[in-house]
Amino acid sequence: MPDFYEEDFVYIDRCAFVVRPTWKFAAWLNQLDSDPVEDENQIFIQTVYLVDFNERLDARTTTDLLEAYYLDIASSEFGAWWTDEQDWPPIRSLNDFFEYFECAPSETVIDLAADDDYEDPDEDDQF
Repeated sequence: MPDFYEEDFVYIDRCAFVVRPTWKFAAWLNQLDSDPVEDENQIFIQTVYLVDFNERLDARTTTDLLEAYYLDIASSEFGAWWTDEQDWPPIRSLNDFFEYFECAPSETVIDLAADDDYEDPDEDDQF
């Protein structure tokens, strides 16, 4: 068992959505006029999206949060693979979103990295 205490954890005042593309996403990507992705496992890499929310996540609040963010998440996911938005599947509702993405909420985010392990990319720009 690791030799650290709960005080060593950094609690991030956010909740998270862990998003993973579905097979329909992979089929969409591979039908585009481009080279098919040879290793389809790389398509199914999960992405974690942090959102500002510090209450308990129940079915209603999770749905409300997803309603607020699903278009941003879908745009981020499609755009990471294909930049021409006209080729993206139409996502007009949360049901459309769930055809292309699985999403699991988490109401607790803990950063286990020590502060000195983090390097700020803008640190050199500070005076």
